[in-house]
Amino acid sequence: METSLLIRLIIAHLIADFVFQSDSWVKQRFNNGWSSKYLYLHGLIAGFLAYLFCGLWSFIWILAVVAITHILIDGMKVKYTDNVRSFLIDQAGHFLVIFGVWLWIINPESEDINFLTQVLLPGLKIWVIIGAYIVIIWPCSVLISKITEKWRLKISSDESLENAGRWIGILERFLILTFVLLQQYSAIGLLVAAKSIFRFSEIRKVGEYVLIGTLLSFTVAIIVGLIAGWFFI
Repeated sequence: METSLLIRLIIAHLIADFVFQSDSWVKQRFNNGWSSKYLYLHGLIAGFLAYLFCGLWSFIWILAVVAITHILIDGMKVKYTDNVRSFLIDQAGHFLVIFGVWLWIINPESEDINFLTQVLLPGLKIWVIIGAYIVIIWPCSVLISKITEKWRLKISSDESLENAGRWIGILERFLILTFVLLQQYSAIGLLVAAKSIFRFSEIRKVGEYVLIGTLLSFTVAIIVGLIAGWFFI
């Protein structure tokens, strides 16, 4: 029960940060800082989703705490370069808040914690699966993009389809996670073999860039799948 609550809080954060926040919001926030209306709107969305996914309607303070801390963390982030390091620090800050809220809620003296058993929400395993797919589709896309950005800027995109690499990465991580959860590890080998059929460009750095992105994509999908699988043992 307590673990399910923590996972729901995490899913609420992932949806707020990576589904309900567009790139234009992020750019506008970095350009205008504390005066950006999207900074505060995004914080309110994060707080509302955390409160909604908790299902503890008498704990309205969850909305306020998550919204305010989200605004403060994102507001401080705009002072720094938008790179892998700032991304990880930003996410670590949000997850610390989530963990703190969770610890406060599951206080054994809390009377409303019993309400969780009556909430009409799926059990732990389904939330783990939902969370795993959200992680590999959105946060992993952002993380891999930031890691490979310095190499992507060195190659020409004239011959590439718009967002093709991003969608290829999402699809391959989706398939790998599915194979891991189903324990069909041989299918992962077939996927790797199928992708090897792709002929890398004669330009060496393009091939190296694609290979780095592919290995990162495969690695994070397998790790997320293995972590999710631990909940089913």
